[in-house]
Amino acid sequence: MKRYMAAGLAALTLCSVCAPAYAADDEAAAQPIALSFASLEQTVRENNVSIKAYGNNLKSVEATAPGDSYIISYANVEDEISEYQRQIKELDQTINELDADETALRKTLQSQRASLQSSLNAAIASYDDLEDQEDDDEDSHQSSINSTKRQTENLADQICMSAESTYISLQSLAYSRSQKERSIAQLNRDIAVTETRVSRGMASQNDLQKQQSERESLKADLNTIETQYENLKNTLAMQCGYSVGTAFTTDALPEVTEEQLAAIDYDSDLTEALKNSYSIFQKEDAVRQASDDYENNVTDNLYTFKAAQIELDAEKESVTASFRKLYKSLEEAQSLLTAAQADWTQAQKQFTIMKTKYDCGMISKNEYDDAQDEFTEAQEAIDNAKIDLLTAYNTYQWAKRGVMSST
Repeated sequence: MKRYMAAGLAALTLCSVCAPAYAADDEAAAQPIALSFASLEQTVRENNVSIKAYGNNLKSVEATAPGDSYIISYANVEDEISEYQRQIKELDQTINELDADETALRKTLQSQRASLQSSLNAAIASYDDLEDQEDDDEDSHQSSINSTKRQTENLADQICMSAESTYISLQSLAYSRSQKERSIAQLNRDIAVTETRVSRGMASQNDLQKQQSERESLKADLNTIETQYENLKNTLAMQCGYSVGTAFTTDALPEVTEEQLAAIDYDSDLTEALKNSYSIFQKEDAVRQASDDYENNVTDNLYTFKAAQIELDAEKESVTASFRKLYKSLEEAQSLLTAAQADWTQAQKQFTIMKTKYDCGMISKNEYDDAQDEFTEAQEAIDNAKIDLLTAYNTYQWAKRGVMSST
């Protein structure tokens, strides 16, 4: 055997030396992409197609200069002012050159001058109005930039949060698949026993068919899980900016630490969530807009402003209630993990007893396998409880950042 292993290693070494460079490149290209939960958000922000599109749209809005549209208007008004000033200057010169006895002509020219001065004053006022309008448009444009930026950030946050949820769901499905496979294996053992009992007349064919039907149902469930798993992998690939079918691997999920749980402070966390909430920002923006419209005489209806203020207060209450539910869910997830750990301790003791009995020949192999399955289920119950805790903690942290899932 050692000789065959040595020969195999030698062959591998020879292949690595003689293989062309492009073969190594192809092999590197075929390697699956490694994804981890810790760096997932960064990966999504850098590669997601939608986030890139949102970013480009924001850049386009920021690059727009409202003042550019006023250049021609300013030039036209300036030309108009200059023309009036020129005509007034010429009239003043003409009036000053008139003889003292040309009273009638002086009055006519002075009347023309007064008309030109009135037109000049109107042009100057028009220029001032343009400046005020430009200032208003610049303020409105800056408000539009702020609103677009906030919306872009929220949409990107939603995509990142969804990708993390997909990543966690993949691990959950892996446990579900393991549970189904274990249930099928257990049924196969039971079916083998039932077949023996049927052959000996100790069980009916109907009993065997029920078990076989149950096994087929479990296999169908397993196929559904496999399909869901593949669909989720494709979803995660697209969320990360990769094409459908891209091969990737995922690291194990992180565990929520005692330090992280101890750092939770509901009151301060709620304050942060309210400050960062995008839905509250939208209502505040509506209040600002209604206030500006009323002050600038765009509307004389004060009710619009009051209604926007009422909606803002209602949204704050809604966000507070939702955040309180997330906090309660986090507490429940902690309690369920503690209970699962206690159940595992008891299951470990029971399995130790069953293993001792099996080693002593006191129970059958099937009974031992069933006991081992129960112990494995207790371990997986802890793993699932940890996933639920991570989900609750992660959702809570996103809510602090102002993003709340609708589910």
